[in-house]
Amino acid sequence: MPGYYVVVAGQEVVIRASGDGHVTGSVAIPGPAGTARSSVSGQPFGTADDGHVIIVVSRGGDLPGVAEVTLFRLAVSPDGRPGRLGQLNFDSNGVPVSGAALSPDGRMLALSLVHEFPPGTQYGSVEVINMASGATRTWTGRGAPWYWPGVPSWASDSTVVVPWWHSTSQSTIPAEITGVRELDLAAPGGSLTAARFVAFPAPAPGLQSAVIAHGGDIITSSCRAGHHTATARVAELSATDGRLVRVLRTQTARFPNDADAQDAILATCQVQSVAGDGDHVLVQALAFGRIDNGVFTLLPGMSPGVLPVSATW
Repeated sequence: MPGYYVVVAGQEVVIRASGDGHVTGSVAIPGPAGTARSSVSGQPFGTADDGHVIIVVSRGGDLPGVAEVTLFRLAVSPDGRPGRLGQLNFDSNGVPVSGAALSPDGRMLALSLVHEFPPGTQYGSVEVINMASGATRTWTGRGAPWYWPGVPSWASDSTVVVPWWHSTSQSTIPAEITGVRELDLAAPGGSLTAARFVAFPAPAPGLQSAVIAHGGDIITSSCRAGHHTATARVAELSATDGRLVRVLRTQTARFPNDADAQDAILATCQVQSVAGDGDHVLVQALAFGRIDNGVFTLLPGMSPGVLPVSATW
């Protein structure tokens, strides 16, 4: 298990020890507060072996359709002490970034983006940025409306894998995963739909989030509301055929009314980060904590009144 995890809520980055969640350091995110939910939405997605984390800050409105996306890179020491928070040279042209991951050697950054053009139609793209030179390679899925790449993961220093999502409605939550796309960095960028595709025999439906474990399967979250209740499930799916491997956690909570239950699902049904082959998972599925080989441990993560929260190992 990694020694620390990083949490972003509002305009603060907090590093906490993985064992009990005590704070080992914090740093403020510069810039004005966002107009969406009266706060800045910060999303760290993955640490590299060299102890860095990428933070994606979206300002200007609810996703999709943000006005500004800013990327920061934060160095973190082995004992969880924050270093300098440096802004990266990046312009998304107002396109929301839905996922990011540093390569294992920390030299490359993969970003998933969700476009909306023409209005009412969504598609995705993946950008891979050389952190030293700034050179960028882009794969676009413009020819596949209502299909988009999920949070990227690195299968190796030269291969990026993404869940391939699909929705038949005007919403991306919940949706279904139809397979896994593999992007070879040795090949030029271009069409996402031309990239190697491991298709599932049948889509995995009704999911809110998914992260592909390094060298492993897909860790997913799915939530549903009932009569004054919300139920969250975190499960592991096969990356080769999308079938259920095991259920890691099921949690049910009661609420005063159905609207509160639905709000809880929208705000707190996320697989946040996966370490190794999926043996350690950070989740916010009605409660924030970690799952170690199927055992859940509640951890501090949320700031009072700030939802949703984002976290990474």
